[in-house]
Amino acid sequence: MSTACVTRAPALKLIVRETLRIALPYFRSEERWAACGLLAAAAGAQLALVGIAVAENYWRNAFFQTLQDRSWPGFVQQFWVYVAIGIGFILATVYQRYLIQWLTIRWRRWLTARYLDDWLDGPVHYRAMTKPDNIDNPDQRVAEDVRLFIDTTLSLTVGLLGAIARLFSFVAVLWALSQIVPITLFGETYTIPGYLVWAALIYAILGSVVTHWIGRALIALDYEQERREANFRFAFVRLRENAESVAMLRGEASEKQELLARFLAIMRNWYRLMARQQYVGLFTGSYRRFSLYFPYFAMSPLFFGGTMQLGAFMQAGSAFNEVRDSFSYFISSYLKIAELSAVVQRLSQFDAAIVAARSQAPRSDAVSPEALRVEQLVVTAPNMTPIAALDDLNVAPGEAVLITGVSGAGKTSLLRAFVGIWPYATGRVQVSATRVLALPQLPYIPLGSLRRALCYPLSMDTHGDAELEGALRDVGLGDLSGSLDDIVAWDKTLSVGEQQRLSLARAILFKPELLVLDEATSALDERSEIELHELVRSRLPRATLLAVSHRQALCSIYDRTVEIKTLARAVPPA
Repeated sequence: MSTACVTRAPALKLIVRETLRIALPYFRSEERWAACGLLAAAAGAQLALVGIAVAENYWRNAFFQTLQDRSWPGFVQQFWVYVAIGIGFILATVYQRYLIQWLTIRWRRWLTARYLDDWLDGPVHYRAMTKPDNIDNPDQRVAEDVRLFIDTTLSLTVGLLGAIARLFSFVAVLWALSQIVPITLFGETYTIPGYLVWAALIYAILGSVVTHWIGRALIALDYEQERREANFRFAFVRLRENAESVAMLRGEASEKQELLARFLAIMRNWYRLMARQQYVGLFTGSYRRFSLYFPYFAMSPLFFGGTMQLGAFMQAGSAFNEVRDSFSYFISSYLKIAELSAVVQRLSQFDAAIVAARSQAPRSDAVSPEALRVEQLVVTAPNMTPIAALDDLNVAPGEAVLITGVSGAGKTSLLRAFVGIWPYATGRVQVSATRVLALPQLPYIPLGSLRRALCYPLSMDTHGDAELEGALRDVGLGDLSGSLDDIVAWDKTLSVGEQQRLSLARAILFKPELLVLDEATSALDERSEIELHELVRSRLPRATLLAVSHRQALCSIYDRTVEIKTLARAVPPA
């Protein structure tokens, strides 16, 4: 992996546009009233915090003035005023967080469901992952990026609202103080309207420009870091899923080498991220630290010259910092903006991949009287290299056809085109069946109970216990009848042959109009394989059956046999 980060940082305008595109549908959905209400309540809590900050600013004037006047009754009174302000601050802070958390989980549930609806809309997820430029780690984009998007968007939105409210509130305070306390230079008195406001504005603009100049590379580095972290997690998940194969092959050393290589890629980008964050942190830390007391130094001649009282001096310093913080919102939020940009890029790419996969859906032709009709079909790889071809095939309803051919002839690729999940094909495929089930060579056993595995892809309440137990006995798994509700890792507990038997039991229960078997019994001995194919034919007499197998003994079970010839593949030039 190259050590150079090639991801370009998008323009801020693009980030805002894409953020609104992803976020606004929720606030226009069926949950809009709850969503807008919670957001308004959280915004109200933020405005309450601003109001409390303004009250504290005026309290600061009164409190320090009582100190200067050495007024004990005034000091006690201001103490109780501060208690009231503190209670208001605590309540507003706690319930703002509570409301934001409430909104966050509702929004996350809605956005997660929307992405799952789009990603699992038929074989969209499969087509998206077959593209040459397929997106990486779709699981991370739904599980992690959605959460980060909502957290960061709400934090920045509520923070921006607070910054604007503080700006208008404390600009008024600073402007008034600028009028009350004029500047005295060389014995001359000057009244400059809002000079404290302009000083805070100039200070913040200079800080924002320098921060962006130093930190603009963070957006690309954050994006690259997320990608490499996801690749590392994916490798671990893949190792866990194939632990038995790795152990049998004694491949631990090779796996460790690959994992360390992926982690070293994380480290290389991490060092670049550290260096850039170091520069941003040095500047923003210095900016925040010195700006705390900058206004006091700036106004010290007024105080020591006797033209400004201690209370006004402290109030002006506090108000200056509030205005400076509001003007400096971009600086204080720069790291969050960089993180949001990386997340928005990933979600936008995810959306684009879904749209592209949907556009690859095969053309819906008029339904033919045959169960399956194929004309001039050529299946290719994503790079358009031909894989398999079939000039003509007509399968009548209820007919059973065995497809044979040498390994590598493209039989599985043809089956993918038959059931409509492979988008890279030319020619015509017409399927009249609406209830189709295809069983691959390596069965899929979903998470959960054995009952769910048998009923899949239907719900678990589709079949009763008697049906499920009967299907298990039919396929030779009767000893599992008492384990329907046991939740174990069935894909690890059962052998591949047992998983194939379970898969055929699922087909018998599903009762498809078209059943496609892609070497779905290849792990069984010849006698068991023959018995199971005969079982399928007897239990599904009206189903159209397409089966791929290398066993010649199965030919007598099927109505006819179609042999797929190997295509002559061109050798790419050296």
